[in-house]
Amino acid sequence: MTNFKFSMPIQPRYGDFDMLGHLNNATYLTYFEVARLNYFIEIGWDLLDVSNVVAHFDIEFLKPILPKTEVICSIKTTSLGNKSFKMEYELASPGKELLYSNGHSVQVCFDKKTAKPITIPQNIRKLIATYDNL
Repeated sequence: MTNFKFSMPIQPRYGDFDMLGHLNNATYLTYFEVARLNYFIEIGWDLLDVSNVVAHFDIEFLKPILPKTEVICSIKTTSLGNKSFKMEYELASPGKELLYSNGHSVQVCFDKKTAKPITIPQNIRKLIATYDNL
């Protein structure tokens, strides 16, 4: 498991589980998305004019998440490119004794007014780089 500065608890809901009684595979992405939004809020990115979109996501399912499982989602930015940046995710038990899943995404900066990808603005680059020591 990797070191992360940002982590948050995720509360699994009844509807998150499939008929086999474990967390539906699509829900893992939703949990990562919730943590990603909170990460951006934590670093001070307001997402009003400049946001980002997912260009790529890969996920590894390691252990099933069952009802009553306590889950912590951790996230960090691992590299900054020109228009994109890479993020790493983990779903683990609160003490990180168990790792349920990990994933990686490529996020592309996006100007909401023009609906086009843009170079990562310097202020956002600085927020991310400072927070995750890049």
